[in-house]
Amino acid sequence: MPTFARASLSALAVLALATAGCSTGADFGSTSSRSQSSTQTAVSAPDAGGTVNVVMMSLEFIPTAIHARVGQTVRWTNKDGAPHNVTYVSGPRFKSSAPVLSPGDTYSIKLTTPGTIHYFCSIHPWMKATISVSP
Repeated sequence: MPTFARASLSALAVLALATAGCSTGADFGSTSSRSQSSTQTAVSAPDAGGTVNVVMMSLEFIPTAIHARVGQTVRWTNKDGAPHNVTYVSGPRFKSSAPVLSPGDTYSIKLTTPGTIHYFCSIHPWMKATISVSP
């Protein structure tokens, strides 16, 4: 087999493996729809303990934008069938989560500085969200 053909087949195999784990999220058994929840920017009310909850589901953060106060905790819960993470981008610094949050895992941070935090999932880079932190 010519070298070019062998290289093309190798590249095709790598591309197939790289995209095999990608999905629309429809197969994860979620009741949320991407088009519906992507357009929602919610003010997430804290639970009784002052924790603001974000869910990772259907390959997105829900809600994509939250408002919280200094001193509150933000907790992410992976309710998806895929692994995710919470990766700092900009704004008041926080420590990113472990490289992989498996389905069912949670990750929390305590908000210490006012400002707007931008974060994303480095496994699924289109998953982006913000936290507006007020004093």
